[in-house]
Amino acid sequence: MRLKDDSGMCLTELMIAMVTGLVVLSATIQMLDHFQQRLWRQHDAMGLHQDQRIGMRIFEEELRMAGTIRTDSHGSLVRAAQQEIGFDANIAGLTTTLTQPVVPSATELQVADGSTWDRGKRIVICSGDHCAESRLSQDGQARSLDLTVPISEAFPRGSEIMISNRVRYYMGKGRNGKASLMRQVDGGAN
Repeated sequence: MRLKDDSGMCLTELMIAMVTGLVVLSATIQMLDHFQQRLWRQHDAMGLHQDQRIGMRIFEEELRMAGTIRTDSHGSLVRAAQQEIGFDANIAGLTTTLTQPVVPSATELQVADGSTWDRGKRIVICSGDHCAESRLSQDGQARSLDLTVPISEAFPRGSEIMISNRVRYYMGKGRNGKASLMRQVDGGAN
């Protein structure tokens, strides 16, 4: 008959097992932290690439609009340089028509709908063979547009009026200090 049971662990064996467990746990935590940081970097890179794809798609669509505004004073492409391009385009697609003929020196235009047109925007009025430019002196009204500079030519009823945005793309520094494609519309960055 046995008086003593030797099947247990001594304190030294318990301490060695705990230290071994802590080393394994510490290595596991460091590995998980490393993988988490790699995942975050990949997530940030994917977001940056997605932003670049969206930006290039917008750039392409807006550049295609550059030839849609006809002016007599200059072409739609305003500037083309190595790291910059500027052009005129009707970004929001705002157009309306004259409901009454316009005489030279007119500063108010009677239109089909000018309610969403903002003060200060440049407009182009075109009939079959000629165009004229001006700016809005106040926000457009449902049936009229007020101009800062009088129209110098006569335009018949039905002539088309459209917004002409000055769009500029250029290489600049982004938030992270790296070169980025930047965009301005009518002088304001966005």
